[in-house]
Amino acid sequence: MLILPLLLLQAADSANKAPPVRVSPAQDEFADSMVTVTGRSLRSTAASLEQCLARRCTPAEDIAASMEHAENQLVAGEIQGARKTLIKSRSRNKRYAESLPREVSGLLQFDADVALLLGMPDYGRIATFDSIDALKAGLPADDPSIAAKRLTVADVFLRQGKYSAAIHMYDAVARRAEESGWPAVQGAAMFRSLRFYAMAASVNPAYAYESRKRYAALRETTDPAMKPMRDAAHALTARLKLLSDKDADVDEVMRGLAGVKVSTPLLIYAPSVELGAGSSAELGYVMPTAGASQWVDFNYRIGPDGAVRDVEIVSQAPKVSSGLIATMKKALVGRRYAPLDLPADSTGMLRRERFMVVADTAQVTNTRLNLKAGLPKLMTMDLTSKMNAKP
Repeated sequence: MLILPLLLLQAADSANKAPPVRVSPAQDEFADSMVTVTGRSLRSTAASLEQCLARRCTPAEDIAASMEHAENQLVAGEIQGARKTLIKSRSRNKRYAESLPREVSGLLQFDADVALLLGMPDYGRIATFDSIDALKAGLPADDPSIAAKRLTVADVFLRQGKYSAAIHMYDAVARRAEESGWPAVQGAAMFRSLRFYAMAASVNPAYAYESRKRYAALRETTDPAMKPMRDAAHALTARLKLLSDKDADVDEVMRGLAGVKVSTPLLIYAPSVELGAGSSAELGYVMPTAGASQWVDFNYRIGPDGAVRDVEIVSQAPKVSSGLIATMKKALVGRRYAPLDLPADSTGMLRRERFMVVADTAQVTNTRLNLKAGLPKLMTMDLTSKMNAKP
């Protein structure tokens, strides 16, 4: 059993935030954005779901309409409503896993992810396990989708502090992927295990040898499908430098990444965020939706050099304090991304992102009360694809 200090737990969690609803897995292994959304307006998706159910649409259509509407409910700040939409669809469609394994698995994972946004980690963990069971119910045992989903399960183990179980699963997936010729899955598995040992080595030199060995193994791969993970491994060294050395010059460290050019945002550095140790550390009974009203949507641009600029607020919840808004904006402005592969005359990549405060809760046995089970944390949703959505 690996025993690591709290600092590593915090660092690994920060670097390992694989968002609840990631439509394009592993595009950005460092990103802390929680949800990637696509689709139409809230009004339109609500009508589509209602019409689908009224005409007794197929389970596949039901799942698609439910997920699209739930995504838009999230965008509208209706997180509890999104969860209700997903739970109802889950109850209607979970039994179709054998004939619709991918669709049902996606629905169950979305349900797990939204539960995390509501501070319900236990439910999120169980629903994640359910999502892999759905794939196994309808896909051949040698389907790469099952192996890829095992990485999500391993991520859950890692966040729970079950390091040995997580590493064992990462390595098992990497071996299976190599034997089966699934380079993208292999690279993702290798990077996840490297990230753990690199984070561990940053606070305990005993893990340095294993970290170096895994870094070399990934960097020595040659398959083009694994290039994003090789670049991520290189970027990891810069992230660790900035994480461990508070006096490090961010610009100087970023210059070391001049040879890395990525097509999708790859977060290298984000300033630490203090949400207020005093009140946040106090235990108390809370509603699961307590953090749902604390959100702000920002537009910003990532420059070719990876710096954030042109930050502006586009919408916010009614009761967000000016102090919290300032904290969120500071966290965003201070980010640095890997250099982007953009045309020479480009001013950068325009993005929209929601910052929100979430506190985990745990239900008190034999009651309907929820006890705050952790400190508030900052989570985000990528809303870029919604920037041109029609009302």
